[in-house]
Amino acid sequence: MNRKIAIALIILGVSFANFAKAQSKFSSAEYKIGILLPFSSDGTNKDNKNAEAIFDYYQGVKIALSQLEKDGFKSKVYVWDLNNKDSVELENLYKTAEFQSLNLLIGPISQKYIPQIVKKIKNNTTCWVSPLKSLNIPNGLTSLNFFSPDSLRMRGLGYAVSDQFKMHKFCLVTDGSSQSRKDANTLKFVLQNLSKGRKVSIHTFSGTTFTPNLPNKDSVICINTFTNQTAKVQLVNYVSGKINDKKNASFRSASYVVGHFNWFENISLSQNVDEAKIIYPAINFINLTDSSTGEFIKTFLETNYSEPSRFGYQGFDQMLFLGYALMYSGEEFLNTVPNANSVGFINTIRPYKIGKRYFNIGVRLISLGNHEQKLFTN
Repeated sequence: MNRKIAIALIILGVSFANFAKAQSKFSSAEYKIGILLPFSSDGTNKDNKNAEAIFDYYQGVKIALSQLEKDGFKSKVYVWDLNNKDSVELENLYKTAEFQSLNLLIGPISQKYIPQIVKKIKNNTTCWVSPLKSLNIPNGLTSLNFFSPDSLRMRGLGYAVSDQFKMHKFCLVTDGSSQSRKDANTLKFVLQNLSKGRKVSIHTFSGTTFTPNLPNKDSVICINTFTNQTAKVQLVNYVSGKINDKKNASFRSASYVVGHFNWFENISLSQNVDEAKIIYPAINFINLTDSSTGEFIKTFLETNYSEPSRFGYQGFDQMLFLGYALMYSGEEFLNTVPNANSVGFINTIRPYKIGKRYFNIGVRLISLGNHEQKLFTN
């Protein structure tokens, strides 16, 4: 897993020389990290599942901290169990010097604790991280939600496909429903904002035809913006079909269909459809073809005697991102890290700013060519 520092440098968009300079300023600091999560259980099925998830998450965090320490990261970590404290005990915890001096607060995972913490937290430089759920943290505090509301998914998809396809034309396909049209308009705004000269058009699928017609050219990305897969066959036939040009009667080779998020969540392979021409967007995806994934599983097994759940991967991805960002920019990293886009084991992390709050809008693009699920690269 030593390759992770190289990946971190690439995703932060900085040279090694600049990183080394920044390190000399920020790596001498010891960062205080508080982890406030429900580790214990009251014995109910729901609490048991939560405790298991949090345990795995924390094990992933510990493996990341061990990796970071080897790379020079200094931290003091406080761990508090939300489930073994009543409201008075929590009130007293929030007043402690340890809590008030935190550079990074990870947790909680329930909205009910937010108002009480907001009243007591006085350190306005603390970065507040919601690790597993999208929580409504007040705009006056710097925060990062690692899982964003669904309303930001399409924005994240726009960034992801823009990274992969710089010169392509984009055709956004709707079924005419209000949500589909809204998502298409969001994508059009994002794609054109990221590249002013980019060609983007919106097409309505009636069940058999597209209005207006899809363009008679190659290098086209068709993005489906509605949940069902009724247009799947027609779109794949289009991106793999011939260009009807007498001077150039060739098959399209550089065109793809990008499905709706629901396509991967409810994956259904269709006969006579070339899966290599379909890109599936997803939030959670473990790239098992990557050798470093096997290394992580081995490390996790050595200390926990079981393979990691998705929460173990998430704990590692998040803590590694946070640690390297702190090493580069200090506690103001969310405001200063340029073009952060971390490709982790299970999630892609791309912070997007709304006020003082940041939301992770990272989206993974998945290919199922040759019946093997892997991250798509153009």
